[in-house]
Amino acid sequence: MNTHNVNTAASESTKTWVNGQGKQPERLAPEMVFVFRETGKICGRAIELDGEWVSLSGETLAELQGWYSDLELVTADEAARQYNARLIKPWAEIDAARYEDQLYVMPPLDWTRTPDGESFKSREMYSGDVTHIFACVRGRYFECRDRAGKHHCDLILSAALFLNGNCAH
Repeated sequence: MNTHNVNTAASESTKTWVNGQGKQPERLAPEMVFVFRETGKICGRAIELDGEWVSLSGETLAELQGWYSDLELVTADEAARQYNARLIKPWAEIDAARYEDQLYVMPPLDWTRTPDGESFKSREMYSGDVTHIFACVRGRYFECRDRAGKHHCDLILSAALFLNGNCAH
């Protein structure tokens, strides 16, 4: 094999791209889906056909709404956000036994302790990126269900606000 030609081709290709002569990749349109408003569940994927979003079997949103009146067309990311929002549960006070049981049942996710409090998340996801979250603030224990990506400081603040009767989440 002649590696000299391969190296030359690769470096020429790089020069072309760097000098702006290469064609930049097109941005992909976001994935679209049909979603039931009531439940947040996805009915099916949508594809663009002749400038209109249709189901994989070719029905338009208006045609699908003849069968399912609460159907809407959203991006897949928005569908996931809407669905997860229905899974979130506010803080509730729990006892120390429940807190410790959940702490030791499997390795916790994101276990953090600061002077303001302690928090951890269940490694087992409830659905998608939603999980059970536990916090200890001022010697009292709390549980909620929320996105696993929430930061410790936000969790401790919202648990403290709940403790003070502000029902924040």
